[in-house]
Amino acid sequence: MNPLPEWLGPLTLLKDFSGDPIAYIDHLFSIFTRDFVTTRPLFKGKDILHDKADDAGKPRAFVHITTEENQETGQRELCLRRCERIEWIRAIIEHHDDPAVLVWEKEQKTSKKTTVRTHLFLEQENFLIVLEEIKWGHYLITAIYVDNPNQKKKHLKAYNKFKNTKS
Repeated sequence: MNPLPEWLGPLTLLKDFSGDPIAYIDHLFSIFTRDFVTTRPLFKGKDILHDKADDAGKPRAFVHITTEENQETGQRELCLRRCERIEWIRAIIEHHDDPAVLVWEKEQKTSKKTTVRTHLFLEQENFLIVLEEIKWGHYLITAIYVDNPNQKKKHLKAYNKFKNTKS
């Protein structure tokens, strides 16, 4: 396996906070605040914006990139794989032109409209970021750890289809 790109920081691990979930989440939120509130990364010259709606005292975007939906209960639960990689989101966006990052666009239907979303996939680490272009910039939709091999195949198929249509 190839070494990680030098621009990618280390994982942010719960064990580094003595297993204290409150201290861990506070630290993750400080990273999110630094990377998306105090300053904003750019993608193709446009600001990255995020959902600021309140969700249990934190912006909904933060909750979404650190949790995943439990399919049985419908509730969002902390996802350590997402949390550990929170610092990677900005780095991947800012280095989207690195060959290690696969980038493609895909049309997607939402409850309100059909839109085109940009996917940034660090395949080697199974980490995917989804952005949506809006009038004032790009909206951070999600960032997920792709641990399901079938999902990974699906993403790679979408990338190859996009790449082949652009050739």
